[in-house]
Amino acid sequence: MITLITSLFTEGIGYFKRKQEAKNKAQERSEQLELAKVTAQIKRIESGDKSATQLDEISLKNRGWKDEYLLILTTLPLGLSFIPEWAYIVTEGFEALESVPEYYWYALGLIYIDTFGFRRMARMAVECWLQRKFGGTYG
Repeated sequence: MITLITSLFTEGIGYFKRKQEAKNKAQERSEQLELAKVTAQIKRIESGDKSATQLDEISLKNRGWKDEYLLILTTLPLGLSFIPEWAYIVTEGFEALESVPEYYWYALGLIYIDTFGFRRMARMAVECWLQRKFGGTYG
């Protein structure tokens, strides 16, 4: 009888040890998988940042007249708003811009991003927006 009890006790302990080992291995695999995901994400981000940075550098090297044009166009209303005879024109212009369609603003933003070389910054902004909108991690 004692042999039977000892045998059952030994088998019970063995069962719980095997179950605990399986649980530990599953946890270890889960941690390794999570680490692999994070590592892959870091590599994608580094690769994307590197590509965006290289494109920005190329854009900056090939600057032309459009950079100066956009800079003047962007800062002109600021300067004109300090001249009393022209300030009302600036105000009317901004009021007119309120009726511009949304797609136009996106197109204009893309032009500025391309011209001034803000790809990396734009990519980060889109990733943050996606993360806020849909949750999770993107990259």
